[in-house]
Amino acid sequence: MLVIAITGGIASGKTEVTKTIQRAGYPVVDADVLARQVLEPGTHTLEQVKERFGQSIIKNGVLDRHALGERVFSNPTLLKSLTALTAPEIRSRIQEQLSFFRMKGKTVVFCAIPLFFEQHYEDTGWFDQVVVVATSERQQLDRLMARDHLDEWAAQSRIKAQMPVAKKVAKADVVIENDGSAEELQQKVVDYLNRLKEE
Repeated sequence: MLVIAITGGIASGKTEVTKTIQRAGYPVVDADVLARQVLEPGTHTLEQVKERFGQSIIKNGVLDRHALGERVFSNPTLLKSLTALTAPEIRSRIQEQLSFFRMKGKTVVFCAIPLFFEQHYEDTGWFDQVVVVATSERQQLDRLMARDHLDEWAAQSRIKAQMPVAKKVAKADVVIENDGSAEELQQKVVDYLNRLKEE
């Protein structure tokens, strides 16, 4: 089974890329979906996060992601503390899903992992190829501010919490540039998938 990682900076267009891949019929393991699942009400991880960060990050029994984000993205120590609680659980679920698809006899599976390099997934030996979705710093900032309704300072703090896109590009096997329209990005992904079939 060929396992391909999709990564890139925050607001680089990874979601649009994975949607196009799913529409083409490929299975996608989405680390963002798993990250939400591990912090659902009643989970052991949510209890640990609540213990570490206090009741103020919980609203009506549910994690207030905005409140938690405001605290951790402006404080590297708190972000590291949150990652230490959630990352092992997410990694375990990714491994479970890959085993499931292997058992199902899938030939190609994609994994969308925003923090692929930050979490050192390249050292796991699970992945045959790494695709980085890249965009300019200015576009990344503008998209993030618009998408998450953030001011420039808050958006910058989230971008700075990740590895610079240029470093990710240097480590990539394939780079998909996203500096144009949504249609142009979709076409680039379709072209990439066609090349993949030919290999």
